[in-house]
Amino acid sequence: MTEGTITDHDGRVTYRYERYLRHPVDVAWKAITDPDEIERWTGNRPEIDLQPGGDYISYHRGGDRVVDRITRMEPPRLLEHTFWVHVNPAARVTWELSQVENWCRLVLTHALDIDDVRTASHALGDDVTVILSRNGAGWHRLLDKLAETLNGQSMAWSAQDQQALQERYAAMLKGVTSAAYPRTGNDVASPQSEI
Repeated sequence: MTEGTITDHDGRVTYRYERYLRHPVDVAWKAITDPDEIERWTGNRPEIDLQPGGDYISYHRGGDRVVDRITRMEPPRLLEHTFWVHVNPAARVTWELSQVENWCRLVLTHALDIDDVRTASHALGDDVTVILSRNGAGWHRLLDKLAETLNGQSMAWSAQDQQALQERYAAMLKGVTSAAYPRTGNDVASPQSEI
C-alpha cells in the first residue's frame, strides 16, 4: 500500500499518488479510459466521450450522477478532467502514464480549491477535514483496486479498513496546514468514498 501525499499552496489542495503497474502504458490507458474496464475496478460504469471537451459522466454511491468534462488529453499518456464540477468548479484530476522499464508509472493528481471544499462542507454538512480525508482515502483505495484488477487479484477490504485509511489521511492533513481546515466536530465520518 503506497501512501499518497497532500500539499496546500495558496488555498489549493493537491493529492498526489504514484503507482507502478506491471503492464504496458497502453493497457493502463485502456483501464482508465474504457468504460467497461473502469467498471471492472470501480464497480461503476462511466459514460465517456473521450476527447477534449467531451463528457466524463460518473455514477456514485447514493445514485449521484456527476457530469464532468475532459479538459486535456494526450493518448496514451495524459488524461485530465474536472471532478464534481458542480460542487468543485476548479477541481482537476490528472492521470499521467509513462513507461519505466517493464512497468507503467501512473501518477494521479487531484487538485481542488479549499474554498470549494468549504462550500461543499456547508452543503453536505460534513467537516472540511472529513471531506478531504474521505477523498484522499477514496483515491488511494481506487488506485489499489486498479492495480489489483490489472493483476487479476481481489484483496479483501472492509469498512474498518476504509475507516483506518481515512483516519491516516486525516492525520496527514494535520501536517499540511491545520489552520486551513478548521474542524467543526467530527474528525472522521463514515468510510464512504466520494469518488
